[in-house]
Amino acid sequence: MAKSLNNKTLLYILGALILLFVGVKWYQHARVERTLRSDLIEVDTAKVTEIFLYPACEKGSEIHFYLQGKDWKVKKGQLEAETENNTVKSLLSSLQDLKVKSLVSKDKKKWADYQVTDTSGTRVKVLQGKKVVADLYLGRFSYQPASPAYGMYGGGGVTGTTYVRLAKENEVYAVDGFLVFTFNQNFNMFRKQVIARFDPAQVEKIQFSYPADTSFVLELRDKKWMLAGTPVDSSKVANFLNRLSYKSSTDFNDRFSPQGNAIYSVTLEGKSLKPITIEAYPGQGDTIVVNSNQNPKSWFNFTQKTLSEEIFCSRLHFFPDVKKEKKSK
Repeated sequence: MAKSLNNKTLLYILGALILLFVGVKWYQHARVERTLRSDLIEVDTAKVTEIFLYPACEKGSEIHFYLQGKDWKVKKGQLEAETENNTVKSLLSSLQDLKVKSLVSKDKKKWADYQVTDTSGTRVKVLQGKKVVADLYLGRFSYQPASPAYGMYGGGGVTGTTYVRLAKENEVYAVDGFLVFTFNQNFNMFRKQVIARFDPAQVEKIQFSYPADTSFVLELRDKKWMLAGTPVDSSKVANFLNRLSYKSSTDFNDRFSPQGNAIYSVTLEGKSLKPITIEAYPGQGDTIVVNSNQNPKSWFNFTQKTLSEEIFCSRLHFFPDVKKEKKSK
């Protein structure tokens, strides 16, 4: 009888110890999860005034984003440039949505493995006024096949993991997403790359100004495009406008200073459209340098071939293709 009671007592004690062990582990896990999710990054994006970025691809050179009035500007060294407000919003959104998956290391010796050292990582520093609200290094990334959405026949894709270290701390964390790709970019990728942005449906007139007597004008009349009173292929005009409506470039020419007048220009007009003018100037060698009144402080390099196909087309480009007649036998 006593032996049976002792066995039961031991079982109760063992069960209690197991429950205690599970409870402690759960508490520790929950505590870590709460710490990772709430304390790693806390940024009120509406109050951010500056971002200092040190991309690994730029060998740690500083890229400085700062508010000027309501608009964001970007600077590298002595070069100040326009940037898109949406570019900065995307950077801040990536930090705000940062989700920690796990703590992968507490050992400083592991920094190099995860590429979060002071020299191998991409450093991001965010300020609200003079207060630093985020300072971290983005390092190596990895990816895994995404779990199928519907059993084994579901959608594919990949999920990404980026390794992150807070400045002045030893811990390295794994976070969701390809965060490093957002921040580890060269300077030109953060600049305003716009050449043209417009709604093609608002364009009613296109003026092409070329040397000698090769200039011409396309006009929309009764829903048909005309050139000097002659109908052209409206589908070709539509294709031209669609391609041009979201024209961008990252090939900036920051040393260019125009000499004389433009050699080519195209102007788009419409009742509901503020006139858009794109001009081209001779550059070095075969390079043509382009500027737009939608981004007047930026100059872009192009080849003659690209421009003649995409922006400064000839009048023949807009007429229907001539079908070759088959020779009779």
